[in-house]
Amino acid sequence: MQTLGKNGLKALIKLLETESDNYGPVLKKALADAIKNNPSQVQRVMEEEFQTSAPHAVLNTLEEICWEDLAKALARFSAKINPDLEEGLTLLSKFTSPVTARGDIAAPLDQMAADLRPVLINANNYTEIAAVLGHYFFHIQHIAALQTNLDIKDTSFARFLHKKRGSSLCVACLYVCFGQRYGIDASIIDLAGRILVHLRGYTRPESLFIDPLDNGKILTEEDCRRYIHARHIEWNDEFLAPLSSRTIVRRFIANMIYVLNKVRDERRLRYLRHYLEIIKG
Repeated sequence: MQTLGKNGLKALIKLLETESDNYGPVLKKALADAIKNNPSQVQRVMEEEFQTSAPHAVLNTLEEICWEDLAKALARFSAKINPDLEEGLTLLSKFTSPVTARGDIAAPLDQMAADLRPVLINANNYTEIAAVLGHYFFHIQHIAALQTNLDIKDTSFARFLHKKRGSSLCVACLYVCFGQRYGIDASIIDLAGRILVHLRGYTRPESLFIDPLDNGKILTEEDCRRYIHARHIEWNDEFLAPLSSRTIVRRFIANMIYVLNKVRDERRLRYLRHYLEIIKG
C-alpha cells in the first residue's frame, strides 16, 4: 500500500472539502488508509491546514472512519467472556472524542486512588470507605451528577472525569472503577430504574448501597425495600443483581440514543443503533 506524504495528504483533504457522490467513497478509503498508516501525520496536517475549524465534509469523514473502527473494537469487547468495564467506557468515549485513549481514563482514576490511599488502607469497614469516597468525590472533587442528559457529551466517561459532571451512570461507574483499584467488591444495580452502587464485604456480611444522584448518600437494604414499597412495586431479589459490563455499556449506548433522538441526529443514531446490536449480540 502506497503511503501518502505530507503534500499528498494535504491534496486529499482539500479534495474531501468538495467530495462528490462519485468519488466520496474512494477519497474516504484513502483517508482511512492514511490514518491507519500514520495517524500522527494526519493529525499534524489537519492542524496545519485548519488552524481554526475544518470543513464539515472533512470532519464528517474523519468521524465516520473512527466510528467504523469503533464498531470493530466493540465487537472484540463484546466477544470477551468477562469484558473490562474501563475498556468499554474508553471505547464509548471515543464516539464523542475519537482521540480518547485509555490513559485519559486510567490516569485520573489512578491519581484519585493515590490521593486516598493513606485514608482507605486504615478504614475499618465499608461504611467508612463509602463515607470517605462520598466526601472526596462530591465535596473535594466537586463531582456533580446530572439529573437528565441534555448533551450526548455528558455520557462520555472520559469527559466526566475531566469536567467533573456527567450522568448518574458515570458517577456509579466511578465507584466501580475506583473499587477495582482497591479490591473493593463494588457493582451497579438497577433498583426499579434507580441506579445505585452496591458495596459488599468479602469476609464479613457487610452490604450497603450508595446513591450517585444524592451526593453519595449511604443506604441499607431496608432503605431500598422501603423505596420499592413506596412505589407500590413488589420486591424482587433480582433488584440486587449486579449489572454486567456489557449491560452497563448497553445502558450508555441507549442513553446516547435517547439524547440524539431528541435532536433527530440520524447520522449518529445510525452508528449507535449498530453498536447496540453488536453489544446485544
